[in-house]
Amino acid sequence: MSSRSTDIIFLLGAGASVDADIPMSAAMIGQIEDLMKKHEDWTPFTELYNHVKTAIHYSSGLKGVFGDRVPYNIETLVNTLYELERNEEHPLYPFIASWNSRFVALAQSDFAEIRKFRRLILRELKRWMSPDDTSKGDYYKGFATLQKDLNFPLHVFSLNYDRCVERVADRDFNVETGFDGHGPDNLWDWERFEQGEGGPDELPQMYLYKIHGSINWKRNDGKNLYCVEQTENVAHDAMEIIFGRDFKLEAADPYLFYAYQFRRCTLSAKLIVSIGYSFADDHINKMIIQGLNRDESRRLMVVSYCPDKEACIKKRAEVSGILGVDKDHVIVAEGTAKTFFEKKDLGQYLRESIPQPNDSPF
Repeated sequence: MSSRSTDIIFLLGAGASVDADIPMSAAMIGQIEDLMKKHEDWTPFTELYNHVKTAIHYSSGLKGVFGDRVPYNIETLVNTLYELERNEEHPLYPFIASWNSRFVALAQSDFAEIRKFRRLILRELKRWMSPDDTSKGDYYKGFATLQKDLNFPLHVFSLNYDRCVERVADRDFNVETGFDGHGPDNLWDWERFEQGEGGPDELPQMYLYKIHGSINWKRNDGKNLYCVEQTENVAHDAMEIIFGRDFKLEAADPYLFYAYQFRRCTLSAKLIVSIGYSFADDHINKMIIQGLNRDESRRLMVVSYCPDKEACIKKRAEVSGILGVDKDHVIVAEGTAKTFFEKKDLGQYLRESIPQPNDSPF
């Protein structure tokens, strides 16, 4: 991996795909609550949902976190349901004298209702990740324009499950995802990300690392990973995805490899460009912090919609506070993902955002 190719790296969060008509995780909660009011498949879970949501807010309240500050979104909800669903298999089960009686009544025998509710949410999640009009994500093609300007492979780390970035690929823009093609004969291979370090004849224009999985990934009987072009045959309750807020290292690829690559790139990057990421994942944050603290000239660019200058200043202070880094490390680029990728002379803008060392002749 040449050092120049990781001078500028990209981190995509859920907000990056909002303009592509894919809702953010917090907005998904609102849609679930609306479904429970209107749809017969969802209304039976209303009381169970209210109980779980109240418990999550209660837990945050014990830590002095209230209201909008409670980290409550689709990831929090599904993570909680998953842990509850484990019931007797959970390592903490022997230490729990008794479950809340109302919760047991709502969850029913063997917590079957928990399982049904979680799978219903996953079914809806898959639909959210597959918008009818994929052309709304065409702004991601700004990656192709940017790569031609920078003239080195882009390293893009995505926390999203959607396929917006992959759709940028065409005959002139190769996106390396670890697969040689679709189907079970083309298994994921980490070495595809390492090819070219010795000077290949042809490098991909982008390396894409989907840190939390993808809606078009499947496992064969041997647990080997492959991808499919059509997601209809990917069962919603067997999607190869990880919910990220409480993400822990999976002792399996590709997740372990992608985490290693992210750490490797953040330690060498001069500029980390964060688009649509909420800084709610401690595991990801720690690696960003390590990279920034490695050199005072390192910068984190946060693409965020700010209606005025004061909002940009507030956002900068908020991010630096969450990460515990000096505000000088943080740059706020005002706008959405769409306006960012459509920005004129984006490559030059990014290059100028990297401070020159004191001994630079330029």
